[in-house]
Amino acid sequence: MRPIAFVWHAKLDDFITNAAWSPDGRQLAAVSVSGQLGIYDAERGQAVHVIEQAHADGIDALAWRPDGKALATAGRDGTWRLWDALEGKKLVEHDAGASWPEHLAWSFAPIDERGHRLALGAGTKVSLWTEAGEPAGEPIPFTRTISEVAWIVDGKTLAVATTTGVSLRDPLTSEEERVYLSRDPILSMAFSPSGKWLMTGNQDCSVHVWNTDNDGEMHMRGYAAKVRQLAWHRGSRWLAAGGGVAISVWDCSGRGPEGRTPTILEWHTDQVSALHYQPQGDWLASGARDGSVAIWSPTQRQQMISGGRIPSGVTRVAWSPDGRLLAATGESGEIQVLAVE
Repeated sequence: MRPIAFVWHAKLDDFITNAAWSPDGRQLAAVSVSGQLGIYDAERGQAVHVIEQAHADGIDALAWRPDGKALATAGRDGTWRLWDALEGKKLVEHDAGASWPEHLAWSFAPIDERGHRLALGAGTKVSLWTEAGEPAGEPIPFTRTISEVAWIVDGKTLAVATTTGVSLRDPLTSEEERVYLSRDPILSMAFSPSGKWLMTGNQDCSVHVWNTDNDGEMHMRGYAAKVRQLAWHRGSRWLAAGGGVAISVWDCSGRGPEGRTPTILEWHTDQVSALHYQPQGDWLASGARDGSVAIWSPTQRQQMISGGRIPSGVTRVAWSPDGRLLAATGESGEIQVLAVE
């Protein structure tokens, strides 16, 4: 196996809930349950800004604006904030609409003359905001709790997962364009980059699949735990799923995964807690509650590329945009940036 180089290390005070690279890959941001926001130089690991009380309580959601000049955070104090990434200053602050906002996502294409949109999921509502942090219409109400928000296909369609289904919305009119109903409570959602496949990880230890071309449905059961981790390969063929100590990788080419046997990746000794495919490559990164980090090439004969460990359970793994560096964050506040030699 290839050795892992430990490029740099940093630490926040507490459990890291989220981490994300800036769009150009020059900075890495991380947030914690103590309300800290750290922004780091990606090459040297030096702290650009560490804001001790970015929110009065913990922070769950973090999202870089597509221009990389600002980032949004949502905290358990019921607010969301937009930060200047260069100066480390708060630009705007708004009521999130619920006491515990958990989901933030920027559209990856401009919606209108005001640019990209930020979708905020809080409680049973989704609100939309402009690049400047101004409201973009009235909040969209749902009957169930929001479990995830994402922008799909052309970057201009908003997908909202609740515990009972997935709704596709036009961000300009807020009208529902399509809905996929689920029999089992949804915990995670992942659309393939092509838009053909919608996968959800469910509370009943299963993965549900929709073929958006023909509305066909498939269901894969038998996972050891609730499925919270889903990761698509950039080519839309391979889907990796957690749900236990092993990782299953499904072949979604042609008619899809139904009736096929997944590739099983085994090395972790505790439950898998994080998955991420390289944005520009073919390697899959995984992290587990035992602190182990693995890098895989699931379609090759030598499936495991490398393995390492951080001091506490892994909360996130995130490849840099160019796929050269991997960030792994931990339950005790560790931020470890790795490279495969």
